[in-house]
Amino acid sequence: MGGDGAETIGYCAGAGEALHGVTDADMMGKPLAEFVYPRDRKRYDEALLRLRNTGRLDHTPLTLVGAAGTVSRMRLAGIRLPQYPNTYHLVLSRVPPIAVADADRVSGDESDPKAKFVEMVQSRLNEANRLGQDYLLTLFDLSGCRLEGIEPVLGQSFLATFYHAIEECSVRGASAAALSERTFGMVHDSSMSAEMMRKHLAGVIDRFGGTADASLLKIRSSTLDMEDSELSEEDIGKALSYIVNSFCRDSSGFVMKSLADGARLAIADTLVRVRNFRKMIKGDDKLVFWFQPIVNVRTGAVLKYEAFSRIIHNGAFFVPSQVIPFATDVGVIGEFDLAAVTKAIAMMKEPGTVSTLANIAVNISGHSLGNPGFYQALLKLLEANKQVLRRLILEITDATQIYNMDEAKRLLTRIRRLGPKISLDDFGSGGSAFDLLRNLPVDFAKFDHAYVIDAKDPKGRSVLKAMTGLCHDLNIVTVGECVEDAGTLKLLAEVGIDYAQGYYFGKPHPDAAKRVRYFTDQVREAGTIEDGVAMG
Repeated sequence: MGGDGAETIGYCAGAGEALHGVTDADMMGKPLAEFVYPRDRKRYDEALLRLRNTGRLDHTPLTLVGAAGTVSRMRLAGIRLPQYPNTYHLVLSRVPPIAVADADRVSGDESDPKAKFVEMVQSRLNEANRLGQDYLLTLFDLSGCRLEGIEPVLGQSFLATFYHAIEECSVRGASAAALSERTFGMVHDSSMSAEMMRKHLAGVIDRFGGTADASLLKIRSSTLDMEDSELSEEDIGKALSYIVNSFCRDSSGFVMKSLADGARLAIADTLVRVRNFRKMIKGDDKLVFWFQPIVNVRTGAVLKYEAFSRIIHNGAFFVPSQVIPFATDVGVIGEFDLAAVTKAIAMMKEPGTVSTLANIAVNISGHSLGNPGFYQALLKLLEANKQVLRRLILEITDATQIYNMDEAKRLLTRIRRLGPKISLDDFGSGGSAFDLLRNLPVDFAKFDHAYVIDAKDPKGRSVLKAMTGLCHDLNIVTVGECVEDAGTLKLLAEVGIDYAQGYYFGKPHPDAAKRVRYFTDQVREAGTIEDGVAMG
């Protein structure tokens, strides 16, 4: 492309195909700006200015216009050719449909698009209330479009064109989003009737009439009233999440017509899920443990076994992480944590289930510590089983979610007096590590896996070493996780970490804690064994 101020295209290979309906020959000699969507012209001008000033352009999202008004969302990158000061080499790459709504986020944010859409809709609702206007929510499902029956480039162009069509109809032209590859949502005002929208979108299909069978392009939609005067902010968020997820899951059976419908059904659905959750964890046969050793990096001796919960459901093992976020959100995570501690104590008391020499670590959530009912039930359980408490470690997860440090300190101090040790899981994540160490009575700190991975870099190693030293100054035993090879074990020993956990010593297994053993071979292979240490 020439850089003489006109930015005309001097050579083209492949970009014409990307711009549906435009051949490479058609692009030659024309200003590139001619193919840029009008709303993106300013961004294009700024991108070219960066290219002229720096000689380089990183991937910049732009919407390009092809034949019959079809659009394609692309990323533009380029360099200035040193041997030709007034010539640039540009590369266009297509943005996948699911990323269309996020193309402006050059940082690569990969959070849930549905959650981001719900956040945007709530913002528009607040705006509507301030302005005294009525906004509507319309959801679209294009999963009935048989795009596999047309050219892939044409299918991509159709999805991008559809997205921009609904965006134009939305509030301020900036209140639409792709919720998945084939589902979309938008907020619009009452001036945009359903009939007007159908006509507008029919025009999108007509643009593809010459190159695709219109019968392949079927759109299902639903419009909801967003009157929210009787709903709290929290209820609105739950209702919107339920509405969006329900539509994306099954648009054909979607019957909700208002936020109030969504709120009512969300509450009913939550109650059903709570009942099902309680059924899943109720009974000794529903919750089982798989154990993984935590090993001294210099002797191979086992410090403790972490108990990873598994739920037996429909004859198969069910990973709790699939239900724990829900349990946390609705305030029943304490019930799961209490069931886990109860199970661990029962196993330690039952002969032959775990070794009498094995210490068992059980996870409990920082959210649970803020629940008076959980705390009282836990104290009652511990006081009734003092004979095994010296072998019990309570490993606090989500410690950064503890909102009252003074209260947590009081509670954990009382628990420790009964015998259990306290460990911080994922220590260092969340940005408040030092406050946790300063406030909470802690025996062990297990470093977040990111610190162990980053320690392979010199700067990351220095950070891990400094944190390890601080823990040791406070008489806190340190643990590094995600140890999968001898090199990582050696690294932990070099920075002074006491214990290690990971697949290098074994994957979690139901029988792992039945016999306590030394992991002699692993520490010898890593070269971390200390001279003069007797090996068992």
